[in-house]
Amino acid sequence: MNSMIINEIIGKKVVIHIENATQVVLHRGVLEQADNQFVRLKKDTETIYFSMFKVIAIHPV
Repeated sequence: MNSMIINEIIGKKVVIHIENATQVVLHRGVLEQADNQFVRLKKDTETIYFSMFKVIAIHPV
């Protein structure tokens, strides 16, 4: 993913599409951090880290 574009949506609400075995799982929350290895998403009551290897797409909402 293009890190320059990702940096523009840090701090905004997003939907992240994650590859999970044979499914695509959607997670909604505030994108707190993204680099070449991990994405950090703040949901209502938890913070989740995803490997960039599993991220299919990130869309602002």
